[in-house]
Amino acid sequence: MKAFRTFHAVSLLALAAAMPLTAHAQDSAPAAQQDGAVGLADIVVTAEKREANVQRTAIAIDVMTSDKLARNGVANMESLQAVAPGVQFGQSGANTIVTVRGVSGRDTSEIGDPAVAINMDGIFLQRPAGMNAAFFDLDRIEVLRGPQGTLYGRNATGGVINVISKRPQFDDFGGYAAVDAGNYNTINIEGAVNVPLSDTLAIRASGISRDHEGYRSVGNGRRGDDENSRGGRLQLLFKPTSNLSVLLSGGYLKQTGFGPVQAGYPTTRPTPPTDPDEVSNVPLNFDNDYNLTRKTASAQVDYDFGPAKLTYLFGYVGVNKDQTFDNDGTATKSYVFHAGEFSDDYSHELRLSSNNDGPFTWQTGLYYYKQDLQVRSQNYVNPNGDIVLLRDYHYDVGVKSKAAFGQLSYAFTDQLKASAGIRWSQDTKTRTGYAFNGPSLANPPATQPVLNYAPTDDRSRDSDISYHIGLDYQATPRNLIYAKVDKGYKSGGFTSINAYGPETVIAYEIGSKNRLLDNSLQLNLTGFLYDYSDQQVSQTTNQGVQVLNAGSSRVKGLEAQIEWKASNNDSVDLSINWLHARFKTFEVNTGGVNVDLAGNRLIQAPDWALSGGYEHVFDLANGGNITPRVQATWRTESYLTFYNNPNDRQKAYETVDASLTYTAPNGAWSLQAYGRNLTNSVILTGASIGSFTGTNFYQFSAPRTYGVRLQGKF
Repeated sequence: MKAFRTFHAVSLLALAAAMPLTAHAQDSAPAAQQDGAVGLADIVVTAEKREANVQRTAIAIDVMTSDKLARNGVANMESLQAVAPGVQFGQSGANTIVTVRGVSGRDTSEIGDPAVAINMDGIFLQRPAGMNAAFFDLDRIEVLRGPQGTLYGRNATGGVINVISKRPQFDDFGGYAAVDAGNYNTINIEGAVNVPLSDTLAIRASGISRDHEGYRSVGNGRRGDDENSRGGRLQLLFKPTSNLSVLLSGGYLKQTGFGPVQAGYPTTRPTPPTDPDEVSNVPLNFDNDYNLTRKTASAQVDYDFGPAKLTYLFGYVGVNKDQTFDNDGTATKSYVFHAGEFSDDYSHELRLSSNNDGPFTWQTGLYYYKQDLQVRSQNYVNPNGDIVLLRDYHYDVGVKSKAAFGQLSYAFTDQLKASAGIRWSQDTKTRTGYAFNGPSLANPPATQPVLNYAPTDDRSRDSDISYHIGLDYQATPRNLIYAKVDKGYKSGGFTSINAYGPETVIAYEIGSKNRLLDNSLQLNLTGFLYDYSDQQVSQTTNQGVQVLNAGSSRVKGLEAQIEWKASNNDSVDLSINWLHARFKTFEVNTGGVNVDLAGNRLIQAPDWALSGGYEHVFDLANGGNITPRVQATWRTESYLTFYNNPNDRQKAYETVDASLTYTAPNGAWSLQAYGRNLTNSVILTGASIGSFTGTNFYQFSAPRTYGVRLQGKF
């Protein structure tokens, strides 16, 4: 009952804000159509796996077009959180963790799953390594907030991030080239070329090279948290008839260098470091080595039958990670971990969808996913330069997922529409092989111990029914009000210590999307309430990592996104996010005692997250322009573990980004000077407290960076 009252209050607040705006828009809409005033552009998204205007799509979505990404310097997943404050970026070594509305998947082991699905051109990326790779030659990024279980499946309890490349075009030979130079010896180069070979065949090739020295000095002239990335993508679009199109794509990414740094501090230290000078120096006594290769291939075939369209989507993702790193984060201990992961992922989706003619629209589909993963990893110490092996893992992991889904909607009138969807999923995970185990990792011997052979043959299988129910009211062509219920699901699994079950999120959401003031002001409001059951949480012990199912959590929040084209030359954007994410029932065994953590905050779930920007275009006599822009983000305190102790607390922080861009006449070329995180705030991206190494680990976001970027178009 209390949950209902809370959501009812949130719903009334969103509706109360939306209704008067709707009435105003009804009066102002015809005027905008008559005078042709310049306003905000319409953006087409594929969040529901069909093209639609984002303002007519009943999903809370952040959309970053290629222009917005460039203006704000969004070059990877980490920098995305500066313009989408509801998104939080986290790390566990070289692995990426994304949190949306307090929901995340913290288990980055070979069995763990993300809670926020990341799709590259429709292909799901399962492995967390390499997910923070550079963005290049993109059309847009769509961030779908809230569970998307019906259309996207098992790993979308928190939401979905769709990264969408620019496609080949038939009517234009052209492209761009850009170079970026900055502090930390940054040199980034990227470019793309589109070549129409005929009226029915076109190719697009793009590539990137990114280099900067490490943000952390680790001693002896070495630096960590560096980047050395090379990547490329080749696409071919073939459209022999108006009914048939075939898109083929292949991609390659290579990352090398010292790699991510985990900074270790004594467990007696009460709080994480907050001094930028301190975190810029992390002495280590081992030379890390990071080597990752990701290969992708995809094929999308669309055939339009007239009343319906058939789509087949094939995807392949191969990831090879070979990383050796200092596992205690200090210059005084000698823990080392070698992580070897070699995976091949295959996915198939067959989808049949209506073509939006008439009041009844629908889509249905089948999905199959298969992963083959080899783990070859070692945990050892080298106190005198000689390796003392403590653990040696040889695992073969298999994951199979299959699903059938459907979603339909019916328009009772031109304004009122109901929708419903359902998805059946079955997920099977297996792990075979063996490990050599030794004494406690917390007290390693100085000489090689006898290791025990431990074969493994683990298996889990979970099935689930996810669903969607929604009601949309298009009050005017520019004002949408919606309410919906969605269920998301993430499969269970096992660790070397224990097995764990699936988690589910049932989300109740109400929202309003509005265009006002002659189409110059966009105001989107959302209120939501989650019943989060059996949440999967990770805990590090002396025997390794275990995953637990928390009893339940309660998540509720309000969001407001504002974009205002104040004039032809002035643009303002503002995002306000209030979040109350707490464990409702949760006990964890600590030191042999069950500790009640009910009332604690979920990980990386600040109560408030705000982001805003302003830019003004100064037109020049030669036809070019100069555009200064400032972007600021502020987040209240949050925590990096479920214990919510002072030593895993991220204090409230703010960042400020600024840029000054000259654009030549007709946009032929541009020159931008920029600064990111000008406040030089110390931002935690990861924390592991009380590790078996006897240290507390921390990882950090990028410090203050600045540089210039030159881009030319042809």
